[in-house]
Amino acid sequence: MKNQYLEKINPVLNEPVFVKMRKLAEEQNIPIITEDGIHLLLQLVQIGKVKRVLEIGTAIAYTCIVLSKSTNVEVVSIERNPEMVSYAKAFIDEAQVSALVTIIEGDALEINEQSLGMFDLIFIDAAKAQYIKFFEKFEKTLLKGGVIVTDNLLFHGQVEDPSGIISRNQKQLVRKINHFNEWIVSQEGYNSHIYEIGDGMGISIKK
Repeated sequence: MKNQYLEKINPVLNEPVFVKMRKLAEEQNIPIITEDGIHLLLQLVQIGKVKRVLEIGTAIAYTCIVLSKSTNVEVVSIERNPEMVSYAKAFIDEAQVSALVTIIEGDALEINEQSLGMFDLIFIDAAKAQYIKFFEKFEKTLLKGGVIVTDNLLFHGQVEDPSGIISRNQKQLVRKINHFNEWIVSQEGYNSHIYEIGDGMGISIKK
């Protein structure tokens, strides 16, 4: 449940391009990061003096545009949906951040991660069933002390309470998310914790 007091008192990202993107996402039911989720990322970038971010799952590029425009961080983002890539590139031009944001069109699991360079922060917000594969593939590009952030780990409360799920596919997806959650907090090479922020966000710091 959203905290109405915090919604009222916390600052909102009100740049016209951000508002326009949120409106499009709502109208077309395109999932983007929550308001508290993007603020958490912004603070992680600033606290950690992050210079390069890798994002798995661009959608319309809301996250990478907000990060780059607000903090001047360089973002490389991977998206396999051509329609989303088209939206993303148009918004990147509109936001005037093309010098900072690079979109790679393709399946993240088929991309040569060694060609991407090294990153201070990785944000995973793509196919939930593939989270372990994404993590294991791209952690090779994460600098020591870097952070991997994973989104949607509570999946609308269904991971905690799957009793109301009817769809077999949905049940399978929720089981995979729960498996990832158990897996990530047990990884000895990372200090990981899952927070009840947005739809559930995991923060994993590379030791």
